[in-house]
Amino acid sequence: MGNTTPKPLIDTSLQHRPVASRQYCPVSNSGVERRTSAPPISIDSPRFHPHAKGKNIRLDAQLRRATRKSSFCNGITFSQRPVRLYEKVRLRLSGVHTGWSGALRFGFTSIDPSELAIADIPKYACPDLVTRPGYWAKALPERLAMRDNVVAFWADRNGRVFYSINDGEAILFHCGLSVGCPLWSIIDIYGITQEITLLGRCSDNLTH
Repeated sequence: MGNTTPKPLIDTSLQHRPVASRQYCPVSNSGVERRTSAPPISIDSPRFHPHAKGKNIRLDAQLRRATRKSSFCNGITFSQRPVRLYEKVRLRLSGVHTGWSGALRFGFTSIDPSELAIADIPKYACPDLVTRPGYWAKALPERLAMRDNVVAFWADRNGRVFYSINDGEAILFHCGLSVGCPLWSIIDIYGITQEITLLGRCSDNLTH
C-alpha cells in the first residue's frame, strides 16, 4: 500500500536495441570516430536549425514554426542546438492535412546538423535517415496526430526515448540512443502533419 510511481506506458511497436556504451561520436563523411564533449547549451528552449531542413520546409523568423509547403515529404527539420537528457522538446501540431497518410516522425541524432549539406538531407526520416549511423527516429501513431495536440519527447540517460500527448502519461517510444554524445532533435513533418510550432519550456522540462 502507499503511494507508488506509475510506470510509463510502452509503445507496442517497440523493437529493443542494445544501448551503446562507447563515449564516442561518429564524424559525418568519415570512417573515423572522435571523442567529443557537449558544446555549451543555451537555457532557451529549442528552435529549428535555420539551414539544415528539407527542401519543402519554410520557417518563420523566430525559428519556432515550420511548415511543409507542398507534397507529403521533404519535411525533415533539426533543432538548432543539442538537447539535454530529460529536456522535453514540446511542439504543437498546428497544421494537419487529412489528404495524406502517415504522420510526424521524431527522434534524435548525434550528427551535428550544421555539418550536413542540403544533398545529405533525404526525403524521409524513416527509413532513409534511421538506416544511417547516429540517427534514431520513429513515427507518431496517426490516430494521435490531431490538430492542436501537444507532443513532448525526451531522452533519458539509459538511451530511451519517451513521448507524451497533451502532457499525459509518458510512453516508451524506442531505445538504443548513444547518450555519450550531444544529441540534436529530429522532427520530420510528414504525411498528414503539415505544420508544427515549437513551444517554450515548461516547469517539468528537466524532471528526471
